[in-house]
Amino acid sequence: MVKKQFNFKAVPFILVFSSQALYAQGVYGPAANDAKTKDFEIKIARTAEALGVSLYEDFPVTRAAVPAPRAALVYGSPALSAPMRAPELPKPEPGPAAANDMPVGNKWGYLAVAYHTICAQLADSGFLPWADAAPGFDEISEKVLAAVKGSRYEARKAGSPSLLREEGFINEMEALSGAKFRPGGAAEFLVNGPASFAAKDRLMKAAKKTIYVATYAIYDDVTGKETTEILLAKKKEGVEIKFMTDDTMAFVFGAKNLKRMAAAGIDVVRYRETGRTHDYLHVKMLIVDGEYSIVGGLNYGDPYSHKNPNGLKWRDTDVLYTGPAVTDSVRAFAGLWNSQVKEPARQVPAPREEAAGTGQARIAVTLQNPPTLAPAILLSVLKAIHGATERINIENAYIVAIPAITRAIVEARERGVEVNVLTNSKESIDSDGKSFADSIILSVKAFSDAGANVYLKQGETLHSKFMTVDGIFCSVGSYNFHPRGERYDTELNVSILDPASVAQIDAVFARDIAEARKADTKALSPKPGLLSRIMERYFFAQLRPNTVSGL
Repeated sequence: MVKKQFNFKAVPFILVFSSQALYAQGVYGPAANDAKTKDFEIKIARTAEALGVSLYEDFPVTRAAVPAPRAALVYGSPALSAPMRAPELPKPEPGPAAANDMPVGNKWGYLAVAYHTICAQLADSGFLPWADAAPGFDEISEKVLAAVKGSRYEARKAGSPSLLREEGFINEMEALSGAKFRPGGAAEFLVNGPASFAAKDRLMKAAKKTIYVATYAIYDDVTGKETTEILLAKKKEGVEIKFMTDDTMAFVFGAKNLKRMAAAGIDVVRYRETGRTHDYLHVKMLIVDGEYSIVGGLNYGDPYSHKNPNGLKWRDTDVLYTGPAVTDSVRAFAGLWNSQVKEPARQVPAPREEAAGTGQARIAVTLQNPPTLAPAILLSVLKAIHGATERINIENAYIVAIPAITRAIVEARERGVEVNVLTNSKESIDSDGKSFADSIILSVKAFSDAGANVYLKQGETLHSKFMTVDGIFCSVGSYNFHPRGERYDTELNVSILDPASVAQIDAVFARDIAEARKADTKALSPKPGLLSRIMERYFFAQLRPNTVSGL
């Protein structure tokens, strides 16, 4: 890695933000009254937010009407279609949402988040003499664009046959990402929490051998408690359970649930990246009996599941799939889990190769662990955009695009390809998140200036993360179009080649943009406040235009 000059002007702001956290720790102890405790929590949350990380992964919003949940998904397998017997689970009493705020986690955990964010920012900038700087976003962008365009297939004008129908082009995508498209799969999209958690709960209750879970966070709420109860019941039945969550987020949310699991003999790992202890596990994956896998954006909390009738109801997307690609999911889980566990008896064994399935979908499981000059998910996304000749649909919660993504979108528009983008608006982010919303708006403005159709979510937060291309290809998972994905967050996406499956999610996208507001010049010309200007100048300056290939 190449050392790069650190922007010393940023240090005062880092120290100011961190001093808020330290001051709060000194003033507000466990005996403080509720008002002071709440003030403490707000200050720490804002400190972490100002540094570019959300304690809730996304920001809460006001309540809005949510479409009725889709029916549970059925592949014809007894595990999904037959009635299941499971112990009765105690139903936690749902608490009313106070001013529609997200549930507040352990206040001391917020200090851990702020600490890791500050340390990561200092280390990756090259400020610390014993740490090499992480690759810059310009450097990453130049490398990945060169790799994507180093193809025997020239990008085609709109109206030409899609490159995603060319087997040689798909082979190049596989070589770039390191993820093989496995044939014989079946995929069904789980739109919003009720559909996803109906499938998750049903699969876990029906498990006979193994349940593997990887998640950014499990919350101390209805969903977190219900999930814990299901896992405790299955442990009593003799099912092997491995539960992995991000170590830093476990300081904030879910400590009681994790403690209950461990006490019952469930194998729990609090993931911390070896050699990069300030990074995050952002993967969301469930694997049951090595036969079913669910991947996407949903954590184990009420805003995702919608199980609390008085709580937030975010818009999100998972995908349930079967077939040989599930073996690759187990392999990805094993790689992460085994890096944290040294005892052979606790490790996940290498999975057996599964025989070809009978489904029509080809599915690739792509794990990305930054920082790297060859980020696998980014490469697969850019390759798909390069191959587009008709339409690109992007639904992503946080679009603060690095230069490579912006360049790829601009070039797609220059070829005449239709580009549609849905992301969060200021209205779908609460007041504490408005500074981050300005960064999103400034980023998608470059898309709009190139002729893309940009839509801004209304009502509750958008947390969904998927992209489709030419009605053939879909990438869905935990990956945000945000620099954290190239710097700090380990991500997992599933890529699907199947017109029938992609048609499902394209129909959902059409509904989502119909409920959004199409952005005009005024909506894409925010008047940022002081904190927004600080963040843009000192934390997102490397993402400004005119940095890559003439942008």
